[in-house]
Amino acid sequence: MKVTLDQMLDSRGVSQNQLAKDTGISTSTLRNLNHNRTTRISFDVLEKICLYLNCGVGDILCLEMAD
Repeated sequence: MKVTLDQMLDSRGVSQNQLAKDTGISTSTLRNLNHNRTTRISFDVLEKICLYLNCGVGDILCLEMAD
């Protein structure tokens, strides 16, 4: 699974710090998510991100297909 949150934030002109401040999600959680250093993410966190960015889960999480 590939996390494309950075691209979504860039397209919206929002920083990770602003997202953290406005949603209450810790900056370390967002940083780990952006750098694919997490093995799981809670539905609550996904929901907060998606509501804030007005997007769907598929906009920030993508399945990578093997060649």
